[in-house]
Amino acid sequence: MAVSELTASAVARGAMAVDSSDVVQGAASTRPTALQNRAAFSKSPFVRAAENSLVKWQILDADSVDRAKRENKLLFLHIGYKACHFCRLMTQESFSNPECAAILNESFVPVIIDREERPDVDTIYMNYVQAVSNVGGWPLNVFVTPNLEPVFGGTYWPGPGTSRRVTTESEDESPDCLTIFRKVRDIWHDQETRCRKEASEVLAQLREFAAEGTLGTRGLTGTHPIATPSWNIPSNPTTPIRARDKDAQVSSELDLDQLEEAYTHIAGTFDPVYGGFGLAPKFLTPPKLAFLLHLNTFPSAVQDVVGEAECKHATEMAVDTLRKIRDGALHDHIGATGFARCSVTPDWSIPNFEKLVVDNALLLALYVDAWRIAGGKADSEFYDIVLELADYLSSPPIALPSGGLATSEAADSFMRRGDREMREGAYYLWTRREFDSVVDASGHDKQISQVAAAHWDVQEGGNVDEDHDPNDDFINHNILRVVKTQDELSRQFSISPDTVRQHIQAAWKELKARRERERVRPELDDKVITAWNGLAISALAQASSALKPVDSARSAKYLHAAESAAAFIKASLWDESSKLLYRIYREGRETKGFADDYTYLIHGLLDLFAATSNESHLAFADALQKTQNSLFHDSDSGAFFSTTASSPQAILRLKDGMDTSLPSVNAVAASNLFRLGALLDDERYSALARGTVNAFEAEMLQHPWLFPGLLGGVVTARLGPRESVSDVKYKAGREKAV
Repeated sequence: MAVSELTASAVARGAMAVDSSDVVQGAASTRPTALQNRAAFSKSPFVRAAENSLVKWQILDADSVDRAKRENKLLFLHIGYKACHFCRLMTQESFSNPECAAILNESFVPVIIDREERPDVDTIYMNYVQAVSNVGGWPLNVFVTPNLEPVFGGTYWPGPGTSRRVTTESEDESPDCLTIFRKVRDIWHDQETRCRKEASEVLAQLREFAAEGTLGTRGLTGTHPIATPSWNIPSNPTTPIRARDKDAQVSSELDLDQLEEAYTHIAGTFDPVYGGFGLAPKFLTPPKLAFLLHLNTFPSAVQDVVGEAECKHATEMAVDTLRKIRDGALHDHIGATGFARCSVTPDWSIPNFEKLVVDNALLLALYVDAWRIAGGKADSEFYDIVLELADYLSSPPIALPSGGLATSEAADSFMRRGDREMREGAYYLWTRREFDSVVDASGHDKQISQVAAAHWDVQEGGNVDEDHDPNDDFINHNILRVVKTQDELSRQFSISPDTVRQHIQAAWKELKARRERERVRPELDDKVITAWNGLAISALAQASSALKPVDSARSAKYLHAAESAAAFIKASLWDESSKLLYRIYREGRETKGFADDYTYLIHGLLDLFAATSNESHLAFADALQKTQNSLFHDSDSGAFFSTTASSPQAILRLKDGMDTSLPSVNAVAASNLFRLGALLDDERYSALARGTVNAFEAEMLQHPWLFPGLLGGVVTARLGPRESVSDVKYKAGREKAV
């Protein structure tokens, strides 16, 4: 079976440190010690859930790598996270199958990894799989040599004997995981020399792409241990990065013209019907939306270049997208429990039901901006969504008793208390019969359920098209979304808009009460991630500042939540003596922080300082920045690596410049440095900021729309930083003291 066939059909639904050691062929084998499941040694809820698996899971550490070398076996890396539906499916279908477990235990060293604990490893192998197949997602499954070089990988592979199908553009039958396990085992046994050679060549290409800044945008060339795929290589590769003087001014080549080019490209991919960008799966893309929202608030020089009408249209595209997301099925319209991470369909009608705190934090910041644009008053559009998201992030179960914020809520749950099997989205689904019975049971007008059903698209046979439900997971069920406005309902039912509002509110109250009484809320991943808490601190601080003139009580609540999270991180995840930050807290701290932990936390602290004028937040941000500079900064070429030079088990050292669903680490780092430089009157920070922007000059000149965050750094470098009122007051106080 060709790898192109394996890869194209196997992947569905769904991206750094020390060089690998020299390859040693034909390592001598010794009598292996018995493989024991070590998942229980992890603090990750995702990993620990596998402690009773038939697969004898190992954790990613030196012992696992040494075992692979000693026994001359491939490692099988299974990378996922607790909230993921397809991760649970593979556990249920594949790893609970005795044949699958046996082959993994006997022929490989199986390693389970929480992607949220090891984003460095996840990113490397996700880039590999995407370069091979143009498809990514989780779970991420990769076979690697004992030197951690990738041999073959993919995402969800169905279990043997299952009839589950996935919705992809390819109509090919997806090989089951047992077929893939056997194929890889046999090829390693029969063609180990070729496997090692090809894996080394693949790593060399990945390393080259990383050096050029094109990793994530190019396919791989050459042959493959399993077969020869037809990979597509761009005809004009990006110019390699040049070494840059860290103290130089921002390159004269980088100017406001790149903002115009970025706007034009982004506008060309905008979906004028459903909002958002591109087709499906459709993601929230907060960095891109933030760029569009901010174009019209940049200094007039930006509008002169991009165009006044274009900047206005940018705002309209962003606001329209936020409106569609608010009304779509990613939004929990009953329980106000935030937003799911992406849509399977272009019209936001079928979510991937997992809810990540980081996505909701980024959405909160966007909706605060959109609310301000709409007027910033209690009756302005988006006010209710700002409150809903801020409440979600500042209340249990997301806000933990410790002060930190949890990570996510799972996609799968039990439909009712006492059920034995989970199903995707169960907490949020309604049949029309149940919907009517709940609403009508209130004893109110029977018209209430009719109006509410028309409002939320609740249909007799369910509202999920069979083309998007190949396994009948949602048959006869409805995923609530707003399809008719109150004015439209008023005309349809010949009742006043006020009556429509009362009917919808009455239905909402009954449905919420029934759900809380009878259903089981999805499981919580209660580990605290420093980086994600940093973005949540930022969003809550911004919400608090914006709401202060409108609702002082809620403003105080959200500020308290932000300060509590910051205090928890400083007390539990910051080692004052060594000046080191840790990434994860759950039953104690573990995993030293990556660049995103420092960057996003500094960002949150600076916004918290802007909201409070509490200089301790600024001092903490300054201390973190100094450590980030020493551990992650590239003094030769500028910008920040994602990992330290000694990060274990990471075969590449990458720089994050492109925005994805998360803001680019280097874009946020540049912003932080500009802000710190202005606040502390420290030109060294400002120079580092300019060097960070310069480091991505070649890529930004060729594809500026991939770097909306760093384009903000270009604006700052050219036109000066935008300062908050508190920033101005702080600087004035410092100058007076001097």
